[in-house]
This record gives sequence, C-alpha cells and structure tokens, in this order.
Amino acid sequence: MASDDNRLFLAFPARELASPLARLQDRLSLPGRRIPAAQLHLTLLFIGRLGHDDRAALLRRLARMPMPGFELVLDRLGCFPRAGVVWAGPSAPPAVLMTLAGAVELACRTLGQPRPHRAYRPHITLFRHCTTDTLPPMSPLVYRPRELCLYHSELTAEGPLYHCLQRWPLTD
Repeated sequence: MASDDNRLFLAFPARELASPLARLQDRLSLPGRRIPAAQLHLTLLFIGRLGHDDRAALLRRLARMPMPGFELVLDRLGCFPRAGVVWAGPSAPPAVLMTLAGAVELACRTLGQPRPHRAYRPHITLFRHCTTDTLPPMSPLVYRPRELCLYHSELTAEGPLYHCLQRWPLTD
C-alpha cells in the first residue's frame, strides 16, 4: 500500500442492506455514479493518513473500546450538494452510535488527528457526482450493524474501492 493511498476510515459495512438499497438506487434513477452494493457502508469517522506507530496505537485503543450493538432506522434521503453525494440516513440517530462516534474521534485526536470539519451525520452514500433538489420519501430500513471495520480507501479511475483491514464485532 503506497503512502499516497493511506486514506483510512472507520465504518460499519452494510452488506445486509445491499438488496433494499440497490432497489432504492434503481427507484431513484439519479445521474452520477451509483455506489456498488459491495461498497455500501455507514462511515463512523474519516481518519485520513496515519503513520505506522499512530495506526498501531489507534488499533490498540479501538481493541479496548466498548463496541455496543445498536439499531438504526434509515428513513430519509438527503444530498450534500458541495460533495455531490446523495445518501440515506436516520432522522434520529441512536445515542449509542453518537457516543461511539465521539469516543473514536477523541481517540484519533489524542494521536494528533485534526477535529472533523463538520459534525457527525450518519449516512450511507448511494450516489456520487450527483446533486438534486428533490428527493422522494423513503420506506424505512432497519439496520443492525454487526461489526466496525477499519477501511483503506484505494482511489481508482472508476471511483474509490474500500478494503477492510481490521474488524471489531459489536456486542449485544
């Protein structure tokens, strides 16, 4: 893995939602690049580049961190126009998820990582290079993540590919 490509992030894979989200993508039929089912995930935190020692320290901290399971209801569609992203997300994120996001952000900041530019807004990206002013309502989808993954983002001409480097199971 080249150091130029060392783009890391933490996310919950959304494999169990692949079929319903693919149907939603079909129904929306938006211009832009559709995210393939195997790449769908709910980002917890974009980390960016980490040196070897900091990465090892982060892995140790995450291994000691409680990772409670939770249920999330994806019930709204949205668009981040500046990023050109259309997404599905919860109107009411569970407190457990928001607490975990804060704890992970703090762990990264103690390693010298900058604070994220925006507040955490949980979502699953459905389309890139796409903006729209009107999105229909969506039928709610219940999502129960089973694990948290540390991903490496490989930038390709067809778009980013995500490779899980480490997994942590969520507890019940």
